[in-house]
Amino acid sequence: MTSTLTLALRARNANRIKPRYQICLIHPFDPRGKKVGGLETYIRDFITFHPTDTDILFIGVDSTGELELGRLHRLTFRGRGFDFLPILHYSDEQAREAARTIRSSLTGQFFMALLRHFGTIARLIRARRCSVDLRRVEFSWLPAILRLPFVQMLHGEGAPKLQMDSLLRKYAFVHNTGERFAVAMSEKFLCVNPFITERLQQTYPRRKEKIDTLWTWVNTDIFKPQLWPLNSSPFQIVFAGRLDEFKDPSLMFRTIDRLRQRLNGDIKFHYIGTSDPHRFAEFAAIEDITVRHGFKDAAGMAETLASAHAGILTSEFEGMPRCVLETLAVGRPVVAMHLPQLEPVIRTGVSGYLVARNGSRDDMVNALVERFVDVRNSIEADTMNPVQIADAISAFTPSTQLARVFRYHHEIQDARGLAAAAPTY
Repeated sequence: MTSTLTLALRARNANRIKPRYQICLIHPFDPRGKKVGGLETYIRDFITFHPTDTDILFIGVDSTGELELGRLHRLTFRGRGFDFLPILHYSDEQAREAARTIRSSLTGQFFMALLRHFGTIARLIRARRCSVDLRRVEFSWLPAILRLPFVQMLHGEGAPKLQMDSLLRKYAFVHNTGERFAVAMSEKFLCVNPFITERLQQTYPRRKEKIDTLWTWVNTDIFKPQLWPLNSSPFQIVFAGRLDEFKDPSLMFRTIDRLRQRLNGDIKFHYIGTSDPHRFAEFAAIEDITVRHGFKDAAGMAETLASAHAGILTSEFEGMPRCVLETLAVGRPVVAMHLPQLEPVIRTGVSGYLVARNGSRDDMVNALVERFVDVRNSIEADTMNPVQIADAISAFTPSTQLARVFRYHHEIQDARGLAAAAPTY
């Protein structure tokens, strides 16, 4: 028989006041817009998967031009509510290609917008007792001035000797200064792969304990293993993302052209993204076999990836490329130029192939072509399995990676007494 004390404890626990957490995201982006990339997917997923005991305030950009700037708007995205404070009107068309001047860049204009709306932002964040989540080190000054804790992430931009298709190449000192400041002032500094983490820990040994790796992830509610396309002819290859110079589109396009010759024209190339491939002379040779899909939301991206047979990546540098994870998640192998961080997910002959950076560019083209021929033969022989391919990314999901970020914010707010009490219902 249940005791009176037990009933009393149950009644008290049922009405127990639980803390409610407040996280502020700051990034020059509109989650409703058409811009795609790792940073953008992070924010969209941050909203999608935030815990029920957590409220999200997003300070960003209105890409439609319809929302009043500096005013709080309650929006719903993928069925999840969040508060949105737009501080800049900047269309998707403007954001499509990298800017060439500070004045016209999205980062520069957003920086100025933060200054213009600083009073509103300060009052709002302080009233909510937020911790702040940042994607760009250039904005770390804001929570520091407000004396609010923040979690910083470095996605890899600003690494030395890389051809970045942005102003960071020209104004690297801005990024480097922001990096040093963010490492010093943040509660946690996260990097997208262990190689960046190691570099920063060596550069800032006194801050080593706060610097850690947070792998990117793929939304496996949307990106699920799919059956192969009905036909292996034509052989269909896909790439998704912006055509930055460091992604080496020239090598990619040359590979598709050489593979076309090898397969007697029985090939089709799919590009998901909004960059203009005509900037690269090598694209002319494959334009007639290329399908340009433009922007795709996550569901559209998954559908297009699943309609192909394999993905391609030729980048000289990446964090942890989300397009690779998403391609693998739908059960499609990837052939990529070797990057150390790809070793855990691209398993030779199982989920694709990594090609060593040896020899001339022509040698690398030939090596990529040979691996794609291997993939096609494996698919036709039924020795590659979409489910086994998707298993390669089992550790790269929101429940394993993104959940860590929410835990960090909760721990920070608990330690500082920031979390507000809210009744349970």
